[in-house]
Amino acid sequence: MTNTQMNIDRITFSLPHTLNKSLDALKDELKRSKSEIIKMAIENYIEHQNKQKLQKAVALMADEYKNNDDLTALTTLDSESFQ
Repeated sequence: MTNTQMNIDRITFSLPHTLNKSLDALKDELKRSKSEIIKMAIENYIEHQNKQKLQKAVALMADEYKNNDDLTALTTLDSESFQ
């Protein structure tokens, strides 16, 4: 068994027939295996979910910054010259 094979988990799942047919057509069109297409789809989905989590965290932090006087107390100093 090669190193690459040892790092791969084999899973089984079910798809609606119409989705499987669409996957078959895409496989033929892209000249890739179903496994490759599904792997790419899952990677893209996970990346999208991670971006959404990050966007939510940024929005919460921005809201906290705007509404927390302790965080914005020195903001007026940002535009002052200290020469």
